[in-house]
Amino acid sequence: MAAARGACAVRALILGLAALAFACGAFADPCALHQPVDHAIQEKFQQQDWPGVIRLAEAVPALTPDDNFALGMAQAHLGRLADAQQALRRGQRQCPRDKRFPTELAGAAFEQKQYPAAALWLRQAQRLDPTDAYVSNFLGTVYFLSGNLDAALQAWNRLDKPTIDNLDLDPHLRVHRLLLERAFAFSPHAVLEEPQYETTALRLEGLGIFPAWSLRLNALPNGHFDAVLRAQEQDGFGASPLEAAVSAFAGLPYETAYPSYANIQHSAINVKSLFRWDAQKRRAWVALSAPLNRLPWWRWQISADLRNENWAIRRSFTGSAPVLASLNTERESFDATLTSLSTGRLQWSAGAAVAHRNFRSVAARTALTAALLTSGYEVRQLASVQAPLLHLPERRFTLTGAASSAFARTLSSPSYPSETLQGSALADWFPQMEEDRYELTQHLRAGRIFGSVPFDDLFLFGLDRDDTNLGLRAHLATRDGRKGSAPIGNGYLLSNTDFYRRLYTNGLLTIHAGPLLDIGRMTAPNNALSAQQWLFDAGVEARLTVLHTSVVLSYGRDLRSGANAFYGTAAPPAMTLP
Repeated sequence: MAAARGACAVRALILGLAALAFACGAFADPCALHQPVDHAIQEKFQQQDWPGVIRLAEAVPALTPDDNFALGMAQAHLGRLADAQQALRRGQRQCPRDKRFPTELAGAAFEQKQYPAAALWLRQAQRLDPTDAYVSNFLGTVYFLSGNLDAALQAWNRLDKPTIDNLDLDPHLRVHRLLLERAFAFSPHAVLEEPQYETTALRLEGLGIFPAWSLRLNALPNGHFDAVLRAQEQDGFGASPLEAAVSAFAGLPYETAYPSYANIQHSAINVKSLFRWDAQKRRAWVALSAPLNRLPWWRWQISADLRNENWAIRRSFTGSAPVLASLNTERESFDATLTSLSTGRLQWSAGAAVAHRNFRSVAARTALTAALLTSGYEVRQLASVQAPLLHLPERRFTLTGAASSAFARTLSSPSYPSETLQGSALADWFPQMEEDRYELTQHLRAGRIFGSVPFDDLFLFGLDRDDTNLGLRAHLATRDGRKGSAPIGNGYLLSNTDFYRRLYTNGLLTIHAGPLLDIGRMTAPNNALSAQQWLFDAGVEARLTVLHTSVVLSYGRDLRSGANAFYGTAAPPAMTLP
């Protein structure tokens, strides 16, 4: 008897587990719970009798997924897109793993030119079946019509598309055609792949003569495309006398000029310069760059930088802040670099520099040590690398990483070796699928100096036009025109967060504005150069682009001290300074 009761218990347990497994399977697959389809509706659907499908379906109190699909398709064919979307969504909720529903919902959204919604449904269908060629082609078309060529290529490349028949270059461009053609990493009569597009974009930017450009694909009757380049070209001092004047003299309010000359001999040979006659911080910088042997995947640059600056080391740019040290720095430096643009997935450069400096009128006090005041010659070995760490073109999100190294040695007696390492990660996101109305950027940077370096090789936080890019936007790096009122040190961590909204554009003027948040910490050889504490700045920034010249206006508030900083600067395009 006991054995019989035990066997019954085992059978009951097995039956219970089987029932539970069946219930879980049915729950995981809601389609399994639905009744068989209405054959009359399906017959009308096969006959493409759309009014008949709708008439029969409206008489059924509870439709199956297949019946909802038939009803949705019938309504779509009769132009009742809103009703069709409701029927397809009901079916999609009943059968979330059936790719037909998101695919046809994408079609309904596409017919209404709701491209973001269409892309959302197509991505869901692609997750359900990554091998579906129709979905990949449809998704690429949606991205293409939205102006997101990078994402379109990502989808189309699954199908070995698109094939480029011809390359159509803007006939008004003056740059040598051979040099321009070499910038393209793809060839006619072949498939344009996403990495080739990225490499082409990098090389076109690297020529330094196109402040604005676009590569469009024109569809052909045979299903192929022509690639069409349209660009605004910098040639000479500027595209027009007005643009040349704005570019060169945008810095006049702060005693700075940026004369430049682009595309010498129509060979993408560019000269850029900065001349500042501010009595407290004079500077002259000139750089010459060009493709190596007319190969756009190699670019060399040589530059000279002459400075004469007065420094007053203080703890703040406002309020009661006594001078902790003061000096005059006189420096001449020359450098040469070679940059590789052979692939859009990796950009690197290498070079060397030599500098000579003098420190005069020094009141060192406790801030400046003998090693920091080392005069004489210094040689440097330079290296840098930059690469995309994460690229999601369908989300319009890019995460780019960069690192740089500078190994230096002073040639004084005693001689001091040093190594300066810096790294960064820049995240850039456009939340909207089709426009640049909104943009969110997050820039994380860190740097460290190992060994002893002269004072003017230390890192500098704050706002100081053309002399530092480590912006804490509630900290001004100058006071009474003299540098030294922001943290200075040999190591830093810095986070810059910006959210921009495009407020206005008319083709000549574009305005973006939005809130900012900066967080930073500087370490230093002593507390006189930096308080060595976390700093928090919040505020708002506006960016105005006028004839390719950028004007930046910012307001920042130091959340630790309560100090406020208003700042403005202007610079021509692609003005990167050491």
